[in-house]
Amino acid sequence: MIKKLEIKNFRGISEGKIEGFAQLNIFIGRNNSGKSTILEALAINLDHNLIPQIVKRRGWHGFDSIFSLFRFKNVEEPIVISSDISHVTLEPAMPTTDEIQFLVETYGFMRDIIALKVTFKADNSSTKYRLYFDISGKFEKIYEQQDKKPPGDVAFIDNQSIYGKTPTNAYNMVFERGYEAHERLIEVLRTVYPDVKDIRIFSEGVGPEIVYKKGKVPFFVMGDGFRSAYIYLAYLMSVKYGYILCEEPENYQHPSSRKLIVEGICKAAKDNQIFISTHSLELIDDILLKCENIDIKFFVPTIKDGVLEYISFDREEAEFRRRELEADLRG
Repeated sequence: MIKKLEIKNFRGISEGKIEGFAQLNIFIGRNNSGKSTILEALAINLDHNLIPQIVKRRGWHGFDSIFSLFRFKNVEEPIVISSDISHVTLEPAMPTTDEIQFLVETYGFMRDIIALKVTFKADNSSTKYRLYFDISGKFEKIYEQQDKKPPGDVAFIDNQSIYGKTPTNAYNMVFERGYEAHERLIEVLRTVYPDVKDIRIFSEGVGPEIVYKKGKVPFFVMGDGFRSAYIYLAYLMSVKYGYILCEEPENYQHPSSRKLIVEGICKAAKDNQIFISTHSLELIDDILLKCENIDIKFFVPTIKDGVLEYISFDREEAEFRRRELEADLRG
């Protein structure tokens, strides 16, 4: 389990450190307080393979999407993200003529190309590679050294993750992790919809269907809230003994769908370390109510002149400070 994180020259943060992470960690605060940046830094530190997702998840804006990773686009200084389990650095690099020619001929790149030099260190081993992007957003990595896989499974769940997948994609993602993951998902569904017996693929054209005690309903007739909640649960149940990063899971969720996601978060937190950013007091209330035996820690970050600062408190203090929490969330 990760206990601390240190960030340098990443997004709006010139430097900062957060310590004291628990089993379930919730970042709250006003807009532009650093919540999403902290989640992105955690993602990069825990699994460097998520760097392309982090680069492109706010939209692809040409090479500015890469330069904006660096504070004030200061590419003279590397990005450094360290924790008690791993250390990652990112530096820009210009490809050579031979590299450009290889990428164009081998991967169909356009000739306008830039690279990030990535170094990942953990447990006395290191992985080094160059991550190339062309101007259209196509990317590819070429390793210089590859010693160790990132520690544990890691999932970064944001709006693009949810709306970029269909229920069929989510169904297949769960079964790739084995039938146990599917059973965990069905168990969570039954906490809100007790009549659900199973979810199965009806046909390639129709996709999954929900099997109730008295009949079957194809997914395509279900509401958007249920479909997005199912996809969210698929991510949560597909990770075990790893890390799950959730950006504002309350987005676009009806109350019943939010309850499903909270049930999934509480179940996943038993086997994983989870980090959540949120603006929803209702989500926090549900988590405090449902996740009774989970160690929960709250963090309120702020960025002052590029320096990351924060206050933190536990479950008991969160319940005591509820009015203050509401001001931070609604402000």
